[in-house]
Amino acid sequence: MATKFLAQEQLPALLEALAQGARVVTPVKSDGVVQFELWSPGTEVELDVLLAKQSPKEWVFPQCETYLRFDYTMAPPAEGAEGEAALPHETVHLRTTNEAPRQVIFGLRPCDARGFVQMDQVFGGYGGFYFDPLYNARREATTLFAVTCREPRSTCFCTAVGGCPAGQEGVDALFTEIDGGFLVEVLTAKGEAALAGVATAGGAGIAAPTGVTAGAVTGGALLDATEAQVAQAAEVKMAASAKVEPPFTLEGIRDNLHDNFADSRWHDLCMRCISCGTCTYVCPNCYCFNINDALVETKGERYRTWDNCFNPQYTEETSGHNPRAHKANRFRNRFSHKFWYYPDKYDSLLCSGCGRCIMHCPTRIDIREVLRVMGTPVAATAEGKEA
Repeated sequence: MATKFLAQEQLPALLEALAQGARVVTPVKSDGVVQFELWSPGTEVELDVLLAKQSPKEWVFPQCETYLRFDYTMAPPAEGAEGEAALPHETVHLRTTNEAPRQVIFGLRPCDARGFVQMDQVFGGYGGFYFDPLYNARREATTLFAVTCREPRSTCFCTAVGGCPAGQEGVDALFTEIDGGFLVEVLTAKGEAALAGVATAGGAGIAAPTGVTAGAVTGGALLDATEAQVAQAAEVKMAASAKVEPPFTLEGIRDNLHDNFADSRWHDLCMRCISCGTCTYVCPNCYCFNINDALVETKGERYRTWDNCFNPQYTEETSGHNPRAHKANRFRNRFSHKFWYYPDKYDSLLCSGCGRCIMHCPTRIDIREVLRVMGTPVAATAEGKEA
């Protein structure tokens, strides 16, 4: 795939060109908070703040989405076969909805893109399991343009879970900030197709995407990258990776979580947890949802909303029994799911090491601490305390 260079001042022109054929979503700072929002000309993209408060997963997996509308009508009585009046009967009319506009998400980080890959396995029918038409329609219509993390936070631990500040998993094109602009590495056919309409030789201007009148968008270009620019980008990536110190090792974590399932330390670690679910909502990998119906007179809709495994009613059964009625059990489930249950089913982790759960937990619970304790054999932990 191609390697290009985009001058810093040409970024708005690039986004404007992309917006001609798709909606563009970028990180934007509003009232001191960075969130992913729809981009429009004049919008300032926020790339200095490493992570938006939430990942952009809500643009593919919305917090709340209606996917079925229905209404009831009463059919008028009809005469029976022998002239007797038949009883009126109720008819249900169903209308499904599945909106999946073409979109480009620019400015997400490699850990965010990796989160999509992990959700792809859950919703994409991996291993013959569930296939979600809503998620997959939007995922197919989405192109991911990630930006390398030059200055990882102290809460980042992507290298511990197999990622890195310049990870390419799930990324369609990777932008690495260097002197004067960005080195652009086109990594997939989807990324190549999205940029095909804006890449021109010699800086003649950004060509219009398919369906847009030629010459409608001008003002910049993706140029062929020089060897010096490629080398500088490589140095940026190496320096960034060196700044992320792995806080634990993955070796043995799955087995140790299994062996420590009934360990009393789960109770000790969860004492500060208030079951708010913030860690699940800001996580780029969590995908749990609930389904509800809303009915007003004869019209209604079915919708799903994000749910979280810390919710006391999350596993409550119709009978009233709740296998995870105690907070410690729900706390254990979250970490075991990411590093034990999910790997058993999908042969990969359900964590990309972004550190948002650490940053935004109101009681400062640290997933790295939990894994260092519960991901270690009991004997090894006891020896460490004695030493």
